[in-house]
Amino acid sequence: MTDPFAGARVLIVGLGVSGYSAARRLAGLDAKVRVTEQGSGEIIEERAEALRNRGIEVETGGHDLHAAFADIAVISPGIPLDVPIVEHLRQQGVPIWSEIELGYRLTRGSDFLAVTGTNGKTTTTGLLAEMLVQGGIRAVAAGNIGAPLVDAVFEAPEDSAIVVEVSSFQLATIEQFRPRVAVLLNIDEDHTDWHGSIAAYAAAKERLTLNQTPDDALVFNFEDERCRAIATRASARPVPFSREHAPTSGIGVEGGDVVWRGEPIYPVADIPLAGSPGLDDALAASAAALEYGVDVPSIVRALKGFRAPPHRMELVAEAGGVRYIDDSKATNPHATLAAVRGLKDVVLIAGGRSKGIDLKRLGETVPPVVGVVAMGEAAAEVQSVFAGAVPVVAAPDMTEAVRLAHGMSVSGGSVLLSPGCASLDMYESYAARGEAFDRAVRELLKTQGRDDGDT
Repeated sequence: MTDPFAGARVLIVGLGVSGYSAARRLAGLDAKVRVTEQGSGEIIEERAEALRNRGIEVETGGHDLHAAFADIAVISPGIPLDVPIVEHLRQQGVPIWSEIELGYRLTRGSDFLAVTGTNGKTTTTGLLAEMLVQGGIRAVAAGNIGAPLVDAVFEAPEDSAIVVEVSSFQLATIEQFRPRVAVLLNIDEDHTDWHGSIAAYAAAKERLTLNQTPDDALVFNFEDERCRAIATRASARPVPFSREHAPTSGIGVEGGDVVWRGEPIYPVADIPLAGSPGLDDALAASAAALEYGVDVPSIVRALKGFRAPPHRMELVAEAGGVRYIDDSKATNPHATLAAVRGLKDVVLIAGGRSKGIDLKRLGETVPPVVGVVAMGEAAAEVQSVFAGAVPVVAAPDMTEAVRLAHGMSVSGGSVLLSPGCASLDMYESYAARGEAFDRAVRELLKTQGRDDGDT
């Protein structure tokens, strides 16, 4: 690999998964790497010690601004751009990059296909990567799904395709990142605590198209007003997808078929993903794959063999006529509203860290929601949203939340963990929250003498 970073002073801000990978990879390119991390804890200290053993300077437990100088700074996703360390670097004129920009600069000739949106990114990214693989293309999924992007760039064969899930945080600090095919799934209120407003959040998402040209493609949700507006401003070739009709220049549904530019290509029944969000994800991935040159039989093979990622409408157990569903990945009200569609008699477990989002829209889940258990920092707000509409109680932890939800459930209904909030008030990640729900359900059923499959 060429070595544009040899001798460059690079400051890594944040020692999460992406920061740790960036530090290791850049040190291997003879960059002068320094890492600064505000937090501490067992995992952070283990990573710090591993880097120190490689001769990398690491500080944890705070940022020393006097030592914060560099030619380039790489910041971890989620670190606000107005914190003192970032403002200090900007005042010095230091370029601020996300892992996405760094990975793009390190590529060895790979094409990038990028997926963003408020909801559905992980599913669409994984499905698109599988479609490419089925089409005989050397492809890997990376970013917020699977390996960090900088690792994928190093490990993927030359001239491969990297399908990367990107967040608004990462897009806010790109400079040159240019995807051959970009996918814009949907834009709804999320992360307003970080961006300040829905307009700023949407503007960050729009940066996905910043460096695209008419030779590139932008696959966008025609039914989403914000996505549609972005497509009209983009330089890339617009490729709409729609579950409501069949766009002549893109992909959609007509009768029982998925239709690509006027031609039926496969039955909607071939899509294994649940509900309208699953249909959107499948349409978007199919359009992106077709734009990249994948044939229809390969797309169908990928669809038939695909399984949704964990913690997204995942059936954990069914007992006493009640289905227990893990949708921990629903970290905003938009995702929770989508989750309840098609269900009935739902007892909803909701709450967590609201990220500055107004949670009033959660009230639109009634019906089919018939009861609510509120958790986390936003428990009081969740209770106020549902007060007077359905029974609502609060729980201090997941075990109690599942117990209470079970007591409110009815045969033929569901207990649904779809929090509408982030997990970081109580858990390391949405995955850890989902795993806690799974454990609590299984423990509850075990104490009742029921196996997972009992009905």
